[in-house]
Amino acid sequence: MLTAEQILAAQKANVETLFGLSNKAFEGVEKLVELNVTASKAALSDVASHTQALLSVKDAQELLALQAGLIQPLAEKTAAHSRHLYDIASGHRCRVRQGF
Repeated sequence: MLTAEQILAAQKANVETLFGLSNKAFEGVEKLVELNVTASKAALSDVASHTQALLSVKDAQELLALQAGLIQPLAEKTAAHSRHLYDIASGHRCRVRQGF
């Protein structure tokens, strides 16, 4: 039979574990929000630059070249964003599994 002290100690350990896991979860969310805010700012800047470039286009060939030049950097940025998301998710899982 468990004593009152053992029950209290177990409850205290459970509460500490809950708060520790909650803190880790918030850290992961904070990193995701930071990444997405940074990506959104960069995307907005890119759109502004691209719009300015579009406004200076003089013919269809220049427009096609501008559009073609946009594809590769966009693909690279998308891949980098995906890698950052993966790093955050995998790092977060490892810390939760290892404890706090």
